[in-house]
Amino acid sequence: RIVVMRDGVVQQVGKPQQVYDNPVNLFVAKFLGTPPINVFCGEVKGEKLYIGSAPVLDAQGAPDGEVYVGIRPEGFVIDNEGALECALDRVEVMGRDISVLFGHSACTSPTARAIVGSESLSGICGTTVRFSLKPFKVDIFDKASEVRIPLKGGDFVG
Repeated sequence: RIVVMRDGVVQQVGKPQQVYDNPVNLFVAKFLGTPPINVFCGEVKGEKLYIGSAPVLDAQGAPDGEVYVGIRPEGFVIDNEGALECALDRVEVMGRDISVLFGHSACTSPTARAIVGSESLSGICGTTVRFSLKPFKVDIFDKASEVRIPLKGGDFVG
């Protein structure tokens, strides 16, 4: 079991994988993981999650409003029809996996990172890259409180 604390206050207690997969807030999500979680500014409208103007996932049960969207590096899928279009920075080949570094105007950091299988390398060309998302690797957090927003069915439905 691990305990994640912030300024002396317990944030979450649990098995490491459970805390990684189900963080209670944005602080915990950012605390665990290498490479770290990618954070985007987003919005929920009509039970759809938007990053920029693109509806990227269903968000059943989430109230409308501005949110932070946390996407684990392994939560991206190279997809020429994917809703999330990003500016390709570079690709780092790591053997079994590749690391795709990219930018997006809604990202809270200058560069985001996706980790995908090396078989995806042939799908990457040009100056942009498109992704679909693995719903179970995406979390949304209330913009003001940074608390994770629970969804119907316990998670996203893609």
